[in-house]
Amino acid sequence: MFAAGSDSMYRTAEASTEDTLRCGRATFAVRQCSPTRAAVGVVGEIDAVNGRALGRYVERHTRISKQLVLDLRAVDYFGSQGFTALYFISVHCTRSDVDWVIVGSHAVCRLLSICDPEGELPLVADLSSALDRLDRCAQVRPQIIWSGRAGWHAGPRRREADHHSV
Repeated sequence: MFAAGSDSMYRTAEASTEDTLRCGRATFAVRQCSPTRAAVGVVGEIDAVNGRALGRYVERHTRISKQLVLDLRAVDYFGSQGFTALYFISVHCTRSDVDWVIVGSHAVCRLLSICDPEGELPLVADLSSALDRLDRCAQVRPQIIWSGRAGWHAGPRRREADHHSV
């Protein structure tokens, strides 16, 4: 019998760029938007049946990304296990240095207003706001460069003009 949590050792280093999973009354889907950004969409209901599966699904698909959009706009029911999944995702993203945002439905926003009244989870109003927030995070993040002589070091910061040049 395997110890709880040991399954992550046996996962492949890279997850598929497009993968769909049906779990309980929800469907999870991922799309790799760019080499550094993934979007995970959820349709249906998040409850005790699939809350843990959502957290593990996101964990598996953020291994190849530095940014995540968690799109919960099509979630009809969001129980307390959904909040537990978001907390798990938050810890995973922090430990893995992944910038992330949540775009929530009314059900998600209602539960977060109760369980996260201080607004510590990165909930945004819409997809446009989510992308803007991640773009700002990418501008602030220093580029890490490997040099054979010096090892890992921070490269020059990207200026906003460089980021938006045509």
